[in-house]
Order: sequence, then C-alpha cells, then structure tokens
Amino acid sequence: MKTSQRAELREPVCAFIERLSSGAEAVPLRDLASLFGAESDLLERVSQRGDIRFVDGKFTNDGPELTVPAGRVELEVPNLLRGRYESSADGFTLTFPSTEFSLRACAKIAILRKCFELRELRAGRSFLELDFGNAIANRRYEF
Repeated sequence: MKTSQRAELREPVCAFIERLSSGAEAVPLRDLASLFGAESDLLERVSQRGDIRFVDGKFTNDGPELTVPAGRVELEVPNLLRGRYESSADGFTLTFPSTEFSLRACAKIAILRKCFELRELRAGRSFLELDFGNAIANRRYEF
C-alpha cells in the first residue's frame, strides 16, 4: 500500500466522520468526492447526483454515470452506487460488496487505460485508506 501525506484531506474527512457519527441519513455525494481531493468545479458536477442515503448499515446513491477527473486518475461513479457502512465518532468504513456498484479509479498507463474497483474506504481522524484489492492500487493518505 502506497502512503502519502495529504493534509488538505483532514477537513473533508473529519466533516464526513461527524455527519455519519451524528446519525445523518443523507450526505451529498459531493462530500464523498471531496474526500478524493476533487476540485470545486468537478464537485459541482458530482452534486447533480444528489445525496447518498445511509440507512440500517447500508448506503445507496443512484443517478447518471459520471467520470470525474481527480489528479492523475479519473473517478467513475456507476448508475447505482451501494454498499455497507459502519461509523463511529472516530471514523467510518464504506464497503462495496460488488464491483458493479463500486467507485472505480482509472489511470492511463502508457497507452492502456487501467481501472480498479474500490472495495473498501476506511477513514479516521488522521488517515484515509482506499482498498482496491490490489497492492499496486491501494492507497493510504495521512494528515
């Protein structure tokens, strides 16, 4: 797992933790995209998808497919985004049980385009981990 320092992610990650731990049943998809460092103009496109609903340990969001540039990768959001979640005052975990309903990170490697489906996103007050089920793609951001 590659580890990087990303101090700018502290605020959006901690805000997301606060919303989930306070029992919010809906959080704008835009707030999830901000965890990946997406720029404000791109966050506006993502906000068109509306809210992620959090109910009984499950989350869902549906809308048109989106491809959002985020640095050197593109994030792809499927028509239906869904999975399971756990949250506490110290952090949260979003688990995507099926690649069909998962976020994807795609990068160009030479002339090929390679995509990795997010299996699990874990966050605490000092880190964000992205588990793609592939040691090359997995990331940990510390702040």
